[in-house]
Amino acid sequence: MNTKDKILEAARLLFIKHGLDGVKMQMVADEAGVNKGLLHYYYKTKEKIFTEVFNRVTGELLRDVELLFSDEALSLDDKISRIVDAYFKLLSKNRYLPVFFISEMNRNPEILKKLDFTKKIKSLVSSAKLALPKNKSSEFATQFMLTLISLSVFPFMISPLINELTEGKKQTEVLLNNRRELVKNTLKKMVK
Repeated sequence: MNTKDKILEAARLLFIKHGLDGVKMQMVADEAGVNKGLLHYYYKTKEKIFTEVFNRVTGELLRDVELLFSDEALSLDDKISRIVDAYFKLLSKNRYLPVFFISEMNRNPEILKKLDFTKKIKSLVSSAKLALPKNKSSEFATQFMLTLISLSVFPFMISPLINELTEGKKQTEVLLNNRRELVKNTLKKMVK
């Protein structure tokens, strides 16, 4: 892992644990094992680190989803299955990301503008609209994306409760796999 990647990974872990306001540049430097001068060489502010961390974590998923929506070789059912799988894969690797992001978004709504997040979601909705049956409205495409995101994200937001309900990591994984299939089936029925 190069120095920049070490910094971003350290920052990701700290942001998730302490929130944007709870992280200081020195904490990031210490966690990454670099001196503060080197950290400032790459990033002048923690907001710039946060933006890059967020864009790295979500950017690949958003690109993949848009590509899947536009892939004319795939049926709509296959697109839905692959998109749901991509969401669950990202969330499984970054289980605390939804809680962190929603907390930051509610605490500081301006973060959506700084991250161009609204623009990115609108782009996803436009991609979904093109992939959905022609008789579906733009509002339906928005509802489809909101349903996809909420049904996928919510179990990860309440993971402590799910861990308690399932009484073990293996049962939690089974529940999440079953949830992934349920989300796929729900979305497929929604577009019929």
